[in-house]
Amino acid sequence: MFSENEHVGILNERASSAELRERLHLLGLEVDVRVGRRAADEEADEEADVVARVSRASGAARTYAVVVTRAVPAELATALHPHASLPTLVVARSITEQAADLLRKRGIDYVDEAGNAHIAWGDVLIDVRGRRRAGGRTGGSPSRGSKAFGRAGLQVGFVLLSWPSMVGKPLRGLASASGVSLGTAQAVVDDLAKAGYLYEVMGERRLARAGELLNRWSEAYSTRLSPALFLGDFEAPDISWWRGSEDELTRFNVQVGGEAGASVLDPHLIPATLTLYADERPRSLIGKRRLVRAEQQAGNIHVRRRFWTVEGQPWIVPSTLIYADLLASGDPRQREHADRIRISDDRLAGLDRL
Repeated sequence: MFSENEHVGILNERASSAELRERLHLLGLEVDVRVGRRAADEEADEEADVVARVSRASGAARTYAVVVTRAVPAELATALHPHASLPTLVVARSITEQAADLLRKRGIDYVDEAGNAHIAWGDVLIDVRGRRRAGGRTGGSPSRGSKAFGRAGLQVGFVLLSWPSMVGKPLRGLASASGVSLGTAQAVVDDLAKAGYLYEVMGERRLARAGELLNRWSEAYSTRLSPALFLGDFEAPDISWWRGSEDELTRFNVQVGGEAGASVLDPHLIPATLTLYADERPRSLIGKRRLVRAEQQAGNIHVRRRFWTVEGQPWIVPSTLIYADLLASGDPRQREHADRIRISDDRLAGLDRL
């Protein structure tokens, strides 16, 4: 979910409460929107930043936690975290057809600017597809948003979530570990503190609401940071060679993530792809394993840039990144495994307890 200030800003810019009412009124629905502290609802176990009570003339009504975003590609439709106890309504300027299909399969309702919508509960079923948004609407320049969830800010967030002890370290060390400038690290820490994810006790920073922060971080990672890490896609008839080759991976300074890394955490998972993280393209390893560059499609081996410098287990990336990679894949099967390791992995479960 978004912070209160971010949600209000997006509502004002792209989907004001009046505009949301207009969109749903065209579908024969009435809406009561509540933002910020007024959005707390007795039906919810946790507070939502924006809540909409949607009703129709017959009296049938449903209370939604609202997620507002500008665009929903397939990756975000997979990574998006529904509210824990209220049904979720996604409001966006645009939602791709693939994303809409994924949202429907996940039981998440939605409406976009073009009028595409899926609203379903009880005897209510509204399903509008195939409409295209009219061109020529600029609506002003987009907001830059929180620095904490920009590309560089996500690198800082990854280090804080993967190694919570870094929260109390000097900012210079956090910046170095995240691969960002000192000024960026300061801006991100300030943003996270304003949003309530960091607080101080006797001058020492601590992490708060870490599970919620992981949700927001993994959603933003899928669309903002993950695409920037691409170093190449490759094909190999057999990707199982990495198992038992930990010394080789360490020697070539390569770490395993994605599905393959998840299979270490979750024995139920049989990986169909292998994701490798390295400082640069590992040419020696590629040559030794005779990996062939994938030209026409994604390939079954993904090589990505490692952006952090904190030392951990030498041949596997932290579970926070494995989790985010599964969500960013756009594959519902990988999403199921992500949900499983969120509960079973000590690092991830520990974040949910903070």
